[in-house]
Amino acid sequence: MGRYMPREIVSNLLPFTCFECRCTFKRPPEKEVGVRKCPNCYGNALCMDVRFRPPKKSDNKQWKKVEFLVSHGFFFQKVYRKEGPVWFREKYPDTLDQAKEFVINYKEQAFEIGI
Repeated sequence: MGRYMPREIVSNLLPFTCFECRCTFKRPPEKEVGVRKCPNCYGNALCMDVRFRPPKKSDNKQWKKVEFLVSHGFFFQKVYRKEGPVWFREKYPDTLDQAKEFVINYKEQAFEIGI
């Protein structure tokens, strides 16, 4: 599909992730569209940040972590921590336990969820 689309459209595709079947697919952006129908199971797929890289379908621990982060408003957007007058980009957590701490520490940077 992507090779037949103009390059400027392909580079602007946004990832959508379905947590029911663990499918991630990309679509062109539309204003205020944060949920689309999954092409596999027809469930709801949420729009993720372009930096999102889905775990393997069989990696239950990582999917639980991703679901936890998304349910708390973290769609893999950039998150920053401040040290003195300087802001540093924060790395996303590797485990669910780290994600729980991450959500507490950076809750002011989470998106509001209207699902």
